[in-house]
Amino acid sequence: MHKQATALNGDMALLSVQRAIAELRHGHAICVRDAPDSGFVCADIDTLRPGLFAALGRGRRLLLVITHQRARALGLAEGSAGPLAFELPPDLSLEQLQDIAATEPLRAMTAAAAAAASGHPRARFVPVNCPRAAAAAVAIAKAGRLLPALIGCERSVREDPFAADPSVLVVDATHALGYADAVGREIERVSEARVPLESEDDCRLVLFRAAHGDEEHVAVLVGTPEAGAPVPVRLHSACLTGDLLGSLRCDCGEQLRTAVERIAGLGGGVLLYLSQEGRGIGLANKLRAYALQDTGLDTLDADRYLGFRADERRYQAAAAILKALGLTHIRLLTNSPHKLAALRDEGIDVVERLPLLGTVNPHNERYLRTKRERAGHMIDEQADLVEEEKLDEPAPSPQRAASA
Repeated sequence: MHKQATALNGDMALLSVQRAIAELRHGHAICVRDAPDSGFVCADIDTLRPGLFAALGRGRRLLLVITHQRARALGLAEGSAGPLAFELPPDLSLEQLQDIAATEPLRAMTAAAAAAASGHPRARFVPVNCPRAAAAAVAIAKAGRLLPALIGCERSVREDPFAADPSVLVVDATHALGYADAVGREIERVSEARVPLESEDDCRLVLFRAAHGDEEHVAVLVGTPEAGAPVPVRLHSACLTGDLLGSLRCDCGEQLRTAVERIAGLGGGVLLYLSQEGRGIGLANKLRAYALQDTGLDTLDADRYLGFRADERRYQAAAAILKALGLTHIRLLTNSPHKLAALRDEGIDVVERLPLLGTVNPHNERYLRTKRERAGHMIDEQADLVEEEKLDEPAPSPQRAASA
């Protein structure tokens, strides 16, 4: 059998999706193909510019493609499980579209009937069958941490020269749909150095880079763990607002520093600092979610309102780094059942869970309560949260609560 030649730049399936992510992030259109002679030409609403919006819609039926989470928030769907497509009215402006598809305020959560009565533009959205290629485009947007909301139309290469425009990158729908599960499994150890930390001076930082995509992760090697024993490990998702700026809306910065102290106290281990801000939705969307929380939504509903799942993080890269470090039997510092299951699914033997508690304050109490009551985070009975109405009263001492 003839052996297919290896592409100069490696795996073409992953490479094509990686390039498509870059195109969407730069405000360019891409073509997602699910058939040899046709495709879904689209752009992400997060970066869509007026000129491209006009060009996409010139004489063609425009579709809005959003996740079922966002569609439910808009009162446009109830029971669907995948992305949905809607034919748009021809007189819809880009500003209206961006408002409806992404950032319309809390009043958008009214029922569709109320929208129709008020004459809201979304009342004229016509639900249509969502092409597989359009669903694949949503997967690309999520991988790029853009809003999972796209505008586009189905094009025939034979009938529509626009679909064959050489400036429009073409990506296969199957490759796009499989990207999230495949990417992150290949990592490269790039550089390392001894870096004494405030809470523990015996630390070494090792940087790992994903073979596909632009993510970089850091392993903080704390002390010298006992040879042959399960090693204490913490998976910490990057949080610029908490880790760097000391935000009180979460307890991430405290968790980060406490984890290093705990690992040192346990004789040494590893903290993985993972590039997946905002539970995997990116900083821009995390700030949008914060603004929605200020209108009354909790942290999980705010993410869903923007079109995301409650947690978009994946842990293939974390498992790959642990294996690269020779760590397959670990004691995991976490309160999250999702992390336990994810690492075990990737072949890491988690022999023990060690809780990691953070301090409650008036700004993060609701966030921590939501983690426990809605996300299933584990917390012992002695670490109960304070009641909301007591937060305005002087507390005799800080309380401890569960976080990520």
